[in-house]
Formats: sequence, C-alpha cells, structure tokens
Amino acid sequence: MSFVGISRWRGISPPAIVFVNHDLTDDVKNMLVRQLHINEVMDGYVFDDRVAANPGYADLVHHSNLRIMVVRSFFEMQNRNLADLVLFVKAGLASAEVNKFGPPGDTFQVVNIHWGQFALF
Repeated sequence: MSFVGISRWRGISPPAIVFVNHDLTDDVKNMLVRQLHINEVMDGYVFDDRVAANPGYADLVHHSNLRIMVVRSFFEMQNRNLADLVLFVKAGLASAEVNKFGPPGDTFQVVNIHWGQFALF
C-alpha cells in the first residue's frame, strides 16, 4: 500500500478522501467534520457520480488541499481504492480500516480524534 505524500499539504490537515459508515448519528458526523477539518460531506452516490464525470477527481481533491467525507455503507466497495482513510465508527470509537497515511487498524475515541493519530506527525 502506498502512502500519500505529506510534503504537498500545508497546515494541520492533509488533503484526504475519508470514507465512513453510513449509520452515524448527526452528532458524531458533525464531530468528525469539526475534528478532522472536513470541507465537504457527501454520500457514496454523489462521490461515485463525481468520479464517473471526472476520473481524476481524487487528484483534484488532493491538489486543491480539500478534505471530503464520503458517507456510505461498508458493503459498497465502488471507488474504495480512492479513499485515503476508511473509518468504521461505532459507540464513540473510530477504527481505521484503511489508512494511506500510516498503519491501519488503530482505534481512537471520536471526541479526541485528530490527524496526528494517523501517523502524519
């Protein structure tokens, strides 16, 4: 698995495409948006449509220094290869199923989650 080059981004948050499970409460989703400095939240259908319209959409997100959250079922595997981070969130914990910034498998409390936990710093 390749790691996303971190030399391209500035500041505390890298550009990223983050997939999360679709059964989140609004409070948890809003907390992730705030904690991870997410620029846009969309469902899997919108993301897939954007990728179909522009196959370079993931590169556009990274070059524009954006962080998008894609909310979708974990059974939907379409375009999962474009995700930099795949989080499964349940009971206040977020498990990194896929992590292109560092090793996957770690679990973090949502209330304290930040980019540094994903082996960026």
